[in-house]
Amino acid sequence: MSRRVVTVCAVQDPAIWEEIAALCDLELHTDTVLSPTERAVHRSFETDVVPTIPGGVLTRYARRSVQEIAQSRDALRQTLDKMRSDVRRTLESAQRHALDDGIVFGVHAWDPEHDAPAVRALVGAELLMPMPDGDTLAYAGRYRLNPDLPSPPPVPYDFSEAVMERTDDLSSPLPGPIQLLQDIATLASCLTVVPAKRTLAGTITVASEKQLSTRLAYVPSAGAIEKDHRWGRAFRALSALGVIHTDAVSRRIEIDVGLEATLSGTTVDATDRFVHRLLDRDMHVLLPAIRSSIAQAGDGAIDEMIFSEVLRDQHRDVLFPTWTRDGRDWYPVLGDHPTPKDDAGWEMLEETLIGKALDRCRRIGLIQRAPGVFCGTEDGRRWAGAPPQPAPPIWVSSDLEILVPPDAITPWERYQFERFAACLQRDTVDRYALRKTDLVRWLSTHDVGEAIEILKRRAPSLPLTVVEALQLWAESASRIVLTRGVLLAGPR
Repeated sequence: MSRRVVTVCAVQDPAIWEEIAALCDLELHTDTVLSPTERAVHRSFETDVVPTIPGGVLTRYARRSVQEIAQSRDALRQTLDKMRSDVRRTLESAQRHALDDGIVFGVHAWDPEHDAPAVRALVGAELLMPMPDGDTLAYAGRYRLNPDLPSPPPVPYDFSEAVMERTDDLSSPLPGPIQLLQDIATLASCLTVVPAKRTLAGTITVASEKQLSTRLAYVPSAGAIEKDHRWGRAFRALSALGVIHTDAVSRRIEIDVGLEATLSGTTVDATDRFVHRLLDRDMHVLLPAIRSSIAQAGDGAIDEMIFSEVLRDQHRDVLFPTWTRDGRDWYPVLGDHPTPKDDAGWEMLEETLIGKALDRCRRIGLIQRAPGVFCGTEDGRRWAGAPPQPAPPIWVSSDLEILVPPDAITPWERYQFERFAACLQRDTVDRYALRKTDLVRWLSTHDVGEAIEILKRRAPSLPLTVVEALQLWAESASRIVLTRGVLLAGPR
């Protein structure tokens, strides 16, 4: 059974097809009739017919349902439970060394010679998929992990020997990532709503600056978003994440849809993804150890030398897999002069990368450092798992206004709020208003039930009038819905 990607047009009532047929030859633009209310349509329907339909059409993008994702993950857990220990160990190494989008270089994650049977088993179980350009014969090329795999179990690090009292010469803590993530979510949402453009010199145009200031409900102190202390930092962070793109022709600023995945989950989840995105890829595998040491130190500090020694003893393959040749352990053999995997190699390679990773964590605002010592900042301890303060509630009034105190919502929830509602006042407590135009725009990628669920989760009580208004707006906007990217099974 083949599969193909189509665009599906759905109507609330089959009688609406007669209205559309009065505007065009409907059969000419129809690919397949799926049900009385759904049809797979040709590209011409979207380009020629949709602009002529009175009242407009809501355009959406297909997404896997929560149930589909849950079913896939349940099936994978059953597969993992039956897996041999050596295969499971290779899979966990691949997950820990994976790069963006679940891509794994075999040479970074396993020994292509001794682990080849395990790799074959993972490929056969569709947990690991060879990339077209990967060197699959040597098991050293590129692979992609199944996206629904659960995270590997954490390594049970014990850094109690490295814990010490704080010293007086620790560096001053730099601004941390938690508030920055809230500002990133706010600015990114505004850039998805406002058609902001850049000049040929790369700066935001004056007209776009005014539109963004209005949407932000905030007047930048320096007169420009990019120069403002708060929003300039958020703009630079978006650039560092690689989610800002400028159309070469229109000069419009666009936000990568992958940002929402980075912001998803709890504030701690978003912080961890943010740190991973900013840290060099070959240092990602060190973050669980740094995070664990901060958690175990609490208000204390960590001796860097002992931290390195303990990490070497407890997880020798943290950075590089061991290749065994002629009864000896080597670093991955990439040239004619292999490097033995011994204590001298650890001091030369791993300790250098550990120092760089700690320095980057300091610059991000997760740790403070002194010569030979580091400790977690307030944001760093929270990232490491310190119990957070209870989140204050938001307040939703019957006149469709929302009050959001500090730390009341996660960065992902902020990203949604800023798109399905409009900010009226940005202060210690932010004030929003629910509007139909914002909700309809948001419905292109989400369901109205998600907005209602967020409000119910964060507000002590949600007025029935608010729920009814949101549902009514969504119903009126969903009279005709065009969904792109639907996977359709059947003959071509």
